[in-house]
Amino acid sequence: MEDLLYTALTHSTEVALLVLFLLVLAESTALVGLIVPGTVLMITMGSLIGAGKMDFWLACSIGFVAALLGDVFSYWLGHRYRRQLHRLKLVRRHRHLLLQARNVLRNHGPTGIFVGRFLGPTRPVLPMVAGMLSMSPKRFMPACILACALWSPMYFLPGILAGAAYGLGETNAFHFPTLLVISIALCITAIWMILRSIKLRMGSRFFLFGAPISSLASAAAVYLLLSHPHTDNYGERLWQVINIT
Repeated sequence: MEDLLYTALTHSTEVALLVLFLLVLAESTALVGLIVPGTVLMITMGSLIGAGKMDFWLACSIGFVAALLGDVFSYWLGHRYRRQLHRLKLVRRHRHLLLQARNVLRNHGPTGIFVGRFLGPTRPVLPMVAGMLSMSPKRFMPACILACALWSPMYFLPGILAGAAYGLGETNAFHFPTLLVISIALCITAIWMILRSIKLRMGSRFFLFGAPISSLASAAAVYLLLSHPHTDNYGERLWQVINIT
């Protein structure tokens, strides 16, 4: 699929944007989204944006429209055919996801719609289940619109960071893309270790010693990253990605 995206881009940017629209629409549509590797493909699209081969704001706009159409259609599908859907083999096969989605919506309501688009395996079925539970459009639509607006930029972000770093390794200093990956990984690890140590109230020696060590390691990696000769070039590339003018 990644080869298809790159091949489409070499022929026409419009074709690549069309592929993006169809990808997000399929990924956001109930049941279809269960079999579409949306996360990997969105990161691939983000790498094209980071490399300057696709406009960030146009891609986000297309992603928003496609995601909203998919979610609204799924909501309507669940509301209109809630009894018939239970008989489908594909629905019965993923019945556990529907039960999880039902629990999320009953416990959290619209907040579950918003958070569920970014986290958890129930994302492809949440709008459909909201329709099946007869959640009112006044409760569903605001959370859905906000989630769809933020979803594309967030899922593009890893690819953008990687795409903007492409070709910045030619220097006598430490390989910039590698240092960038190491810095991000260490920062995520340090944050996770700190949160775990707080949650466990310092009850584990592993987290007790791991949190400060990982924090120091991430701080050292970030310092090396900020002092790298290519950092300014990288910042300029990222600014060009989001710059409207």
